[in-house]
Amino acid sequence: MDGLGWENRLEGISLEVGAGEIVGLGGLDGQGQKTLLLALFGVLRGVTGAITVNGRAVRPGSPGQAKAREIGVALVPEDRKTEGLMLPMSVADNLTIASLGALSFGPFIDAGKEADAVQAGVKRLRIKTGAASDAVSTLSGGNQQKVVIAKWLMTEPRIILLNDPTRGIDVGTKQELYRLMRELADQGAAILFYSTDYDELIGCCDRVAIMYDGRIVRELAGDELNETNIVASSLNIDSRPAHGSAGEGEGRESAHV
Repeated sequence: MDGLGWENRLEGISLEVGAGEIVGLGGLDGQGQKTLLLALFGVLRGVTGAITVNGRAVRPGSPGQAKAREIGVALVPEDRKTEGLMLPMSVADNLTIASLGALSFGPFIDAGKEADAVQAGVKRLRIKTGAASDAVSTLSGGNQQKVVIAKWLMTEPRIILLNDPTRGIDVGTKQELYRLMRELADQGAAILFYSTDYDELIGCCDRVAIMYDGRIVRELAGDELNETNIVASSLNIDSRPAHGSAGEGEGRESAHV
């Protein structure tokens, strides 16, 4: 991303996410993180700035264009019940809805391919379900989230956008998702991961970009990636030691907005 902007919600966002890398988005909730993910997924109109994938300029005008093979973006939304799933429909239907093109010949769905894809998705994410024909609403919250993630992995994305994916799920499922994220990165995916949990950002990410008022105000990596710096940067406060004469600023922290 280079100079990405949208209305008064995003301003001059420049950030690179490499293949095999997990880059976090931090900051107080509502500082433009979710808007940025929507912009990258082709949901918003009038986005300015440049987006490149593997050096090629792209401009997804819809989620359908964003998920297409030549771009290869997937978005796991924040609210699985209203944005990620069709609750009255079956587990199978929810798993395959984003990749029907690859499971079809002409206007017809290949039933054998569909069944194999569903079985593979259930196995890969260890989704606990009675039958693939059961309504997805009958699953636990953690397993519903696994269905959302499995659905997008079926599109074989090269760029994965995660919008607070562990909110409201149990600890065991969170640990499974952390392992999956690292596995996907190791396989070459580029992952942009927004979380409101500082421990997740510190434990899962290679770098974290902190957003404030629609801008990236600081990137943290290595020893700088800690809770103190995340909190200070989220408030747009410089937590780095002030430079001054011995005894005047030594050992203190500056706090300049």
